[in-house]
Amino acid sequence: MRLLFINPGEGRHGSTYRARALSRLLRDCGHRVIYVESNSREDGARVISTKQADTPLGYVLSSLDRSMLCLKRDYDILYLQKAWPLTLPSLIIAKLRKKKVIIDFDDLDSEWQRTPFRRRIMRFTEKWMPHWADAVTTHNPYLQQFIQESTGTTAHIIPQGVDSSVFDPLRYDRSAERRRLGLDDRVVLCFLGSFTVGSSRDLSFILQALRLVQERHNRVTFLIIGGEGPLEDEYLQLIRTLGLEDVRITGRVPQNEVPRYLAACDAGLIFMDENRANRMRMSFKLIEYLSMELPVVGYVTGSSRDIFGEYCFLCPPSVEGLADEMLRVLKGCLKKDSARSLIVRSFDWKAVGNTMRELLGSE
Repeated sequence: MRLLFINPGEGRHGSTYRARALSRLLRDCGHRVIYVESNSREDGARVISTKQADTPLGYVLSSLDRSMLCLKRDYDILYLQKAWPLTLPSLIIAKLRKKKVIIDFDDLDSEWQRTPFRRRIMRFTEKWMPHWADAVTTHNPYLQQFIQESTGTTAHIIPQGVDSSVFDPLRYDRSAERRRLGLDDRVVLCFLGSFTVGSSRDLSFILQALRLVQERHNRVTFLIIGGEGPLEDEYLQLIRTLGLEDVRITGRVPQNEVPRYLAACDAGLIFMDENRANRMRMSFKLIEYLSMELPVVGYVTGSSRDIFGEYCFLCPPSVEGLADEMLRVLKGCLKKDSARSLIVRSFDWKAVGNTMRELLGSE
């Protein structure tokens, strides 16, 4: 089959990693896929980049570009990443052309919006777009249940994944990576993500806890693997206000380079405050930390906790609780059982591909 896969997000978004992976899996199943991404840095004839400025006019113009692709391109199925206002015009055009539509509903994005207007319009598209789709995919039972209850639509679970052959600790020399980054004599704690609302929503908890840790442990370096995004200035100001020392930010890193940075770290940090938006998530960073067999310290909820909680050093959901657990793990050099075999078996993209074949079949 011929698929037009539209992702309105940019490279800094976790949903974009999922969209790229799903489009690759579809190709591996033998389907012909045209993949569309906003402001893409990816090379190749199979990727169409649509320019999208971070302004209301920019969003309108990029939606028009995607709409024209839906109108002019030849395809059997339109696969949309997100039930967003930005993808609504594409869905309407595809249905008018009597094409099948699949929506990957991978976050409760209405909960992440910062203004009442944006929350209302996002809730509208999240509620009604699944009604018009021929199929909906998502990645965890909590979000699957929400979709069923709020829209009456049954969603198929396509798990969140990782390339475990790339995120494999045996491929990397920890000592060499630490020397490369000038971290030989440091204790390195890391956070993987960009300065976007979804990726760094609870980073403030981690930064506040880090201040307490640095007061009691003077050799701690905090490495942010990623960065960039609309909240960058806000978080840089918070780092200065808290008086944090030795905070290093890599900037956006190609996905295949991320494991090199993780290999240099002593622990990966995560904090998912207990709310509905976080319960509907399945954390990419958590899977990637654990695939690299990196000790994970923090608080997680939803399916992230159900599936991977036993492999993490979980703390109470507070700044003080996180700081105490970080210090306990660092001082005790503590270890948990490895989750890697579970990840390779059930969350590697190749395993996820089997689920995709069940949904769409092979060409």
